[in-house]
Amino acid sequence: MKSNTATDAGAEGWLAEIARENFAAFQQLYQRFAPALLGYLRQLCRDDMLAEDLVQEVFVTVWQKAGSYRPDRGDAAGWLYAIARNKLIDHWRRTGVARDMEALDFEQLPARVEHGSDLMLTLRKVLGQVPAEQRTAIQLAYFGGLTYVETAERLRLPVGTLKSRIRIGLKSMRNLLERG
Repeated sequence: MKSNTATDAGAEGWLAEIARENFAAFQQLYQRFAPALLGYLRQLCRDDMLAEDLVQEVFVTVWQKAGSYRPDRGDAAGWLYAIARNKLIDHWRRTGVARDMEALDFEQLPARVEHGSDLMLTLRKVLGQVPAEQRTAIQLAYFGGLTYVETAERLRLPVGTLKSRIRIGLKSMRNLLERG
Protein backbone atom coordinates (compact mmCIF):
# COMPACT_ATOMS: atom_id res chain seq x y z
CA MET A 1 0.00 0.00 0.00
CA LYS A 2 1.22 3.46 -0.82
CA SER A 3 1.27 6.10 1.91
CA ASN A 4 -0.13 9.51 1.23
CA THR A 5 2.66 11.42 2.97
CA ALA A 6 1.48 14.84 1.80
CA THR A 7 -1.92 14.26 3.38
CA ASP A 8 -0.36 12.65 6.44
CA ALA A 9 1.90 15.68 6.86
CA GLY A 10 -1.21 17.89 6.64
CA ALA A 11 -2.70 16.02 9.58
CA GLU A 12 -0.63 18.09 12.01
CA GLY A 13 -2.13 21.24 10.56
CA TRP A 14 -5.60 19.77 10.71
CA LEU A 15 -5.11 18.93 14.39
CA ALA A 16 -4.00 22.49 15.11
CA GLU A 17 -7.11 23.78 13.35
CA ILE A 18 -9.35 21.28 15.16
CA ALA A 19 -7.95 22.60 18.45
CA ARG A 20 -9.36 25.97 17.32
CA GLU A 21 -12.71 24.22 16.65
CA ASN A 22 -12.39 24.28 12.85
CA PHE A 23 -14.97 21.73 11.76
CA ALA A 24 -13.76 21.69 8.12
CA ALA A 25 -10.33 20.53 9.32
CA PHE A 26 -12.03 17.88 11.45
CA GLN A 27 -13.92 16.63 8.38
CA GLN A 28 -10.69 16.43 6.36
CA LEU A 29 -8.92 14.49 9.11
CA TYR A 30 -11.91 12.18 9.46
CA GLN A 31 -12.10 11.51 5.71
CA ARG A 32 -8.37 10.75 5.56
CA PHE A 33 -8.03 8.53 8.64
CA ALA A 34 -11.43 7.03 9.56
CA PRO A 35 -11.30 4.23 6.94
CA ALA A 36 -7.78 3.17 7.96
CA LEU A 37 -8.60 3.31 11.68
CA LEU A 38 -11.74 1.28 11.07
CA GLY A 39 -9.75 -1.40 9.26
CA TYR A 40 -7.14 -1.41 12.01
CA LEU A 41 -9.72 -1.80 14.77
CA ARG A 42 -11.69 -4.43 12.84
CA GLN A 43 -8.61 -6.59 12.60
CA LEU A 44 -7.75 -6.13 16.26
CA CYS A 45 -11.19 -6.77 17.75
CA ARG A 46 -12.83 -8.82 14.97
CA ASP A 47 -16.15 -7.09 15.64
CA ASP A 48 -17.41 -4.68 12.97
CA MET A 49 -19.93 -2.89 15.16
CA LEU A 50 -17.47 -2.43 18.02
CA ALA A 51 -14.83 -1.15 15.58
CA GLU A 52 -17.29 1.40 14.17
CA ASP A 53 -18.21 2.56 17.68
CA LEU A 54 -14.55 2.88 18.63
CA VAL A 55 -13.75 4.95 15.54
CA GLN A 56 -16.50 7.34 16.58
CA GLU A 57 -15.03 7.48 20.09
CA VAL A 58 -11.59 8.18 18.62
CA PHE A 59 -12.89 11.16 16.69
CA VAL A 60 -14.86 12.50 19.66
CA THR A 61 -11.57 12.38 21.57
CA VAL A 62 -9.77 14.07 18.68
CA TRP A 63 -12.34 16.88 18.68
CA GLN A 64 -12.01 17.31 22.45
CA LYS A 65 -8.25 16.87 22.79
CA ALA A 66 -6.68 17.98 19.50
CA GLY A 67 -4.87 20.71 21.44
CA SER A 68 -3.00 18.06 23.43
CA TYR A 69 -1.28 16.65 20.32
CA ARG A 70 2.48 17.32 20.44
CA PRO A 71 4.37 16.88 17.14
CA ASP A 72 7.67 16.50 19.01
CA ARG A 73 6.33 13.26 20.54
CA GLY A 74 5.37 11.59 17.25
CA ASP A 75 3.47 12.02 14.03
CA ALA A 76 -0.24 12.75 13.87
CA ALA A 77 -1.08 9.33 12.41
CA GLY A 78 0.70 7.63 15.29
CA TRP A 79 -1.25 9.75 17.75
CA LEU A 80 -4.53 8.72 16.14
CA TYR A 81 -3.62 5.02 16.11
CA ALA A 82 -2.55 5.22 19.75
CA ILE A 83 -5.93 6.72 20.66
CA ALA A 84 -7.68 3.93 18.72
CA ARG A 85 -5.64 1.20 20.38
CA ASN A 86 -6.21 2.72 23.83
CA LYS A 87 -9.96 2.94 23.21
CA LEU A 88 -10.01 -0.77 22.39
CA ILE A 89 -7.92 -1.68 25.42
CA ASP A 90 -10.20 0.46 27.62
CA HIS A 91 -13.20 -1.39 26.17
CA TRP A 92 -11.62 -4.77 26.90
CA ARG A 93 -10.80 -3.77 30.46
CA ARG A 94 -14.24 -2.25 31.04
CA THR A 95 -16.09 -5.28 29.73
CA GLY A 96 -13.68 -7.95 30.94
CA VAL A 97 -13.68 -9.60 27.56
CA ALA A 98 -10.82 -12.04 28.08
CA ARG A 99 -11.68 -13.88 24.87
CA ASP A 100 -10.46 -10.99 22.74
CA MET A 101 -7.19 -10.70 24.60
CA GLU A 102 -6.45 -14.41 24.52
CA ALA A 103 -7.41 -14.69 20.86
CA LEU A 104 -5.19 -11.78 19.86
CA ASP A 105 -2.98 -13.11 17.11
CA PHE A 106 0.05 -11.12 16.03
CA GLU A 107 -0.45 -12.41 12.49
CA GLN A 108 -3.69 -10.42 12.38
CA LEU A 109 -2.18 -7.13 13.54
CA PRO A 110 -1.89 -4.75 10.60
CA ALA A 111 0.84 -2.19 10.24
CA ARG A 112 -0.13 1.07 11.92
CA VAL A 113 0.28 2.94 8.68
CA GLU A 114 1.00 1.85 5.15
CA HIS A 115 4.70 2.65 5.24
CA GLY A 116 6.56 0.27 7.51
CA SER A 117 4.69 -2.81 6.32
CA ASP A 118 8.02 -4.50 5.48
CA LEU A 119 9.05 -4.13 9.10
CA MET A 120 5.74 -5.58 10.30
CA LEU A 121 6.08 -8.54 7.94
CA THR A 122 9.58 -9.18 9.24
CA LEU A 123 8.45 -8.98 12.87
CA ARG A 124 5.51 -11.30 12.19
CA LYS A 125 7.81 -13.83 10.59
CA VAL A 126 10.34 -13.67 13.41
CA LEU A 127 7.71 -13.82 16.15
CA GLY A 128 6.26 -16.89 14.46
CA GLN A 129 9.60 -18.65 15.06
CA VAL A 130 9.58 -18.00 18.81
CA PRO A 131 8.27 -20.81 21.06
CA ALA A 132 4.52 -20.55 21.69
CA GLU A 133 4.74 -19.74 25.42
CA GLN A 134 7.12 -16.84 24.74
CA ARG A 135 5.13 -15.67 21.71
CA THR A 136 1.87 -15.56 23.71
CA ALA A 137 3.50 -13.60 26.52
CA ILE A 138 4.95 -11.06 24.05
CA GLN A 139 1.65 -10.76 22.18
CA LEU A 140 -0.38 -10.02 25.31
CA ALA A 141 2.15 -7.69 26.94
CA TYR A 142 3.22 -5.73 23.89
CA PHE A 143 0.34 -5.97 21.44
CA GLY A 144 -2.57 -6.73 23.74
CA GLY A 145 -1.92 -3.67 25.87
CA LEU A 146 -1.73 -5.56 29.15
CA THR A 147 0.71 -4.74 31.92
CA TYR A 148 3.12 -7.45 33.03
CA VAL A 149 0.96 -8.09 36.11
CA GLU A 150 -2.20 -8.40 33.98
CA THR A 151 -0.42 -10.65 31.49
CA ALA A 152 0.91 -12.85 34.29
CA GLU A 153 -2.58 -13.15 35.77
CA ARG A 154 -4.07 -13.98 32.38
CA LEU A 155 -1.46 -16.70 31.78
CA ARG A 156 -1.58 -17.85 35.41
CA LEU A 157 2.16 -17.32 35.87
CA PRO A 158 4.30 -15.59 38.47
CA VAL A 159 5.36 -12.14 37.22
CA GLY A 160 9.03 -13.16 37.35
CA THR A 161 8.37 -16.17 35.11
CA LEU A 162 6.45 -14.00 32.66
CA LYS A 163 9.29 -11.45 32.52
CA SER A 164 11.77 -14.26 31.88
CA ARG A 165 9.65 -15.64 29.04
CA ILE A 166 9.35 -12.22 27.45
CA ARG A 167 13.06 -11.48 27.88
CA ILE A 168 14.06 -14.83 26.35
CA GLY A 169 11.53 -14.42 23.53
CA LEU A 170 12.74 -10.92 22.69
CA LYS A 171 16.36 -12.12 22.77
CA SER A 172 15.44 -14.93 20.37
CA MET A 173 13.72 -12.44 18.08
CA ARG A 174 16.77 -10.16 18.15
CA ASN A 175 19.07 -13.09 17.29
CA LEU A 176 16.82 -14.15 14.40
CA LEU A 177 16.74 -10.59 13.08
CA GLU A 178 20.53 -10.26 13.31
CA ARG A 179 21.01 -13.49 11.34
CA GLY A 180 18.70 -12.07 8.68
